[in-house]
Amino acid sequence: MFQPLLASATRAVDKLRDIGEPLPDDLTSRLAKLAEDPQPDAVRSAGLQELLRPYVLADVEIDEQGLSTATPGSASPRLVQHGWRSFLVRVANPHGLLGDLSAPSNHVLGMVDYQSHAARIALADTLTVVPWIESSWLEVQLAGPTDLSGVAVEYKVISLYSRDGGTRSGDLSFILTVEEEIESLTRSPVRKAFQRMRFEARLYAVRLDFDCLAARDIRFDLREPDGSSTVAALTVRDVHRRAYPSKAMRLAPDMFFHEHVYRATGEVIALPAGRYEISARRGPEYREVTVEVDVSDDTEAIGIELDRWADPAAHGYYSGDPHIHAGGCSHYSVPSEGVTPETMIRHVRGEGLWMGSVLTWGPCYYHQKQFFSGVSISPRAELEYPAMQQAQGMTWEPQDTDRDSQSLLRYDLEVSGFPSSHSGHVILLGLTDQDYPGTKVIEDWPSWNLPVMRWGHEQNALVGYAHCGLGLAVGTDELPNYVIPEFQSIGSNEIIVDVPLGAADFQCGAEFAPAAELNIWYHLLNVGYRTLMLGETDYPCIYDDGPGVGRTYVRLPEAPQGEHALEAWLGGLQEGSSYFGDGRSHVYDFAVDGDTSREQTVDAGGVVRVSATVAAWLPEEPPALPATGRPAHSAPVGWHLERSRIGRTCSVAVEVLVNGVPAGVREIVADGNEQEIEFTVELERSSWIAARILRSVHTQPIFVEIAGLPIRASRRSAQWLHDSVDALWKAKSGFIREAERPAAREAYDAAQATYLVRRDECEVD
Repeated sequence: MFQPLLASATRAVDKLRDIGEPLPDDLTSRLAKLAEDPQPDAVRSAGLQELLRPYVLADVEIDEQGLSTATPGSASPRLVQHGWRSFLVRVANPHGLLGDLSAPSNHVLGMVDYQSHAARIALADTLTVVPWIESSWLEVQLAGPTDLSGVAVEYKVISLYSRDGGTRSGDLSFILTVEEEIESLTRSPVRKAFQRMRFEARLYAVRLDFDCLAARDIRFDLREPDGSSTVAALTVRDVHRRAYPSKAMRLAPDMFFHEHVYRATGEVIALPAGRYEISARRGPEYREVTVEVDVSDDTEAIGIELDRWADPAAHGYYSGDPHIHAGGCSHYSVPSEGVTPETMIRHVRGEGLWMGSVLTWGPCYYHQKQFFSGVSISPRAELEYPAMQQAQGMTWEPQDTDRDSQSLLRYDLEVSGFPSSHSGHVILLGLTDQDYPGTKVIEDWPSWNLPVMRWGHEQNALVGYAHCGLGLAVGTDELPNYVIPEFQSIGSNEIIVDVPLGAADFQCGAEFAPAAELNIWYHLLNVGYRTLMLGETDYPCIYDDGPGVGRTYVRLPEAPQGEHALEAWLGGLQEGSSYFGDGRSHVYDFAVDGDTSREQTVDAGGVVRVSATVAAWLPEEPPALPATGRPAHSAPVGWHLERSRIGRTCSVAVEVLVNGVPAGVREIVADGNEQEIEFTVELERSSWIAARILRSVHTQPIFVEIAGLPIRASRRSAQWLHDSVDALWKAKSGFIREAERPAAREAYDAAQATYLVRRDECEVD
């Protein structure tokens, strides 16, 4: 049957052309002539296979049981270091089996499912993984359709990536998953991995000696607008949108789940000759800069000047992310270990953050505790585990930059994966001791949060709740709303008990829908509490794009530096002006009657002037989103200035709030320029005032007390908080140890009693 063979060959030849490795120009015309040749099918089939034979890297024969045997083809096995080469694979399938053909990469780190490579790899019963890393040099992908149609002979395209230059030997093997097995293979990742292992035991691979043309180390001369050296996130793609270095070949500090890598001025990426699109950014305060570069044998360096559109530090505001991790979630194949401070500081610097709170938590608690020191640090961004890096071929030297001292880490604790985590994940910032008194293992810790919060306060730590909106969505975008949530997840659940008892200082968000995150906060503010709200990322668990997807900006008289940098930053958060959000919009110098103080008193009600300097930046045209409506490998985006865009304009709405309700709105053009805005607001009673661009930025409130009266802005808020405590007890009391339950019930009752007192003190509903 000649026509199916010709169709398969034509598809494969077209695929090679599409991915930039076309076969000789006359081959397509010769294939077309075969289609018109009047000779018998057998003769034409033989002629076609002879025509393609010089371009076949491997011949695959499939027997009646689906067993694949591979032998060398006629193509010269020449590869390019840190680049891709593509070839034909001839598949002989005389028994007409149907199924999916795959070519597992036997020489890449971890497993081929892209879920377990990255910082380090783990092998059971192995003293060191260095030999495995050294041998993990070849990545293999079948390009295009991988299903077999059941014809006797067909062609596929195989692409190979070499980490190394020179001569290396490698195996190519092929697996046929027949149709009746596909359903069982996809029922669960565990079954899929088990079945894959069973099939791999039956493989017959072909060993080839590859000649790999060496790539060049391309040095990147990255510069801030003022000419200073820096660290930035670099995304390097070829004309087929493939990322470099290969994501499957990365070790920390380069992460397989990133498109980008972080590099400092003077550091390198190995690239073969070719054309590349290179993008550079350093967090949301910078516009992405994209250049197209032809790398040749003469190319030594590529210069890129970053494009900064906002500089909050010039206004005295210093950014921080209070929730990032060095172990667990997306990062690591050994989640109980993770990566070192030297890797984390590179990521924090590359996102332009001044402070990064690296939180030890359940999966990595015992290993990561070694990095806790009780002080802020700014280590050199060395490559961790030198023997592994050497085996990986990462021999470049880390470079210091002019901006290194502007980023610091502080190791602290998230109570996640602990007995009390059901009540919400607690963040403790500024600890001096990470071990709860009287405990030896995590399982010994309290099974509700209040004791942990009070222990943190005993150390003068600031304590609060992570990813506050999880489980608190109630099907409305209204703020504030009065629907009681079911408290079925790990948001800021127990905060409604801890705040009235003086045991919780903040909650963190800027990750999910604003109504889910802000509703509790608005209600607490409405009955007079001074609870703070922070922007966080929970990197790389909720977002694995990088640190600082959500961030907090704190006004300080000078930059946070030295061992007590975090304490200075937290002090400014408690006492001064701050805002939080996605970093794509900023509100500087938020003031009432020209005063930026958070606590203000006036003798009588009346009109006040609310002012601020606001800056925001959007591209002129809304970006096209993927079919999913969100970026790949990212949680649902709750906070992003793009969601604040008014229609297809570049305008966004700045609102001023009084007790959680908009009291004025101004449209501004999000062109990156700073703009002065002003509102006049009438206050009838003691109130809190804030500004926001919904889904992008929100200030901390300014509290204005009139005639010495406390803020009691809403009976409904007090009642909502009281009733929510009942719902919380119903949802969580069963997870509290029986011995601890009476104390918990007493605390819940005390919180409710406080809300009732404040309800009765409120003047309005």
